[in-house]
Amino acid sequence: RLNMAKKKLTKQVLMRELIKCSRDSLYFINTYCYISHPIKGKIPFKLFDFQEECVEQFEEHRFNIILKSRQVGLSTVTAAYVLWFILFHPGKEVVVIANKQKAAHNFIRKIKFMSRQLPQQFVPNVVNDSMSEYALSNESKVSAAATTKDAGRSEALSLLVIDEAAIIEHEKIEDLW
Repeated sequence: RLNMAKKKLTKQVLMRELIKCSRDSLYFINTYCYISHPIKGKIPFKLFDFQEECVEQFEEHRFNIILKSRQVGLSTVTAAYVLWFILFHPGKEVVVIANKQKAAHNFIRKIKFMSRQLPQQFVPNVVNDSMSEYALSNESKVSAAATTKDAGRSEALSLLVIDEAAIIEHEKIEDLW
C-alpha cells in the first residue's frame, strides 16, 4: 500500500489526490486516515469489508440504523466519514449526539486525530478547535452534544449522528427525535 500521506505531494499530484478524495470517501479513508490503536499507537485505518459497506450505505441512504456488536470500529469509521464530509463539502453542519457528553467529545477527538495526520493541504484552516466543536474555514463544522431534548434543536443540519443510540433512555430518544 502506497502511503500517500507520508510523501511530499507535488501540486499536480496534490490536485489529483484532492479531487479523487472528494469523489471517493472510501479511497480517502483507506489511503489517508490513521487511527489511534490502544496497543499499537498510530496505525493506518484500513477498513474491513463491513465498514466499507457502512460507508456505502451512509452515502446511499438518508437514514441508517446499524445493529452491531461492541468494539467493531463503527464509531471510528463514522468519525472518518464525518471528517471526509466536512473536508470536501463546504458549509455543512454535522451534530454528533451521544448518551453522555464525554462520549460525544470522544467522537470529536477521533475526527481531530485523523485530521492532524492528513497532509496539511487537505485541511482548511481550523477556526474552532474545542472539545465540543471542530469548525473549518470552509464553513463546515462538527459539534458534539449529550442527549437532551434540546440537542440539535434549531440547527439546520446536514448530517446527524446519534452514537450508541441503544443505550439512550427511551424517553430521551423520543424527545430528541
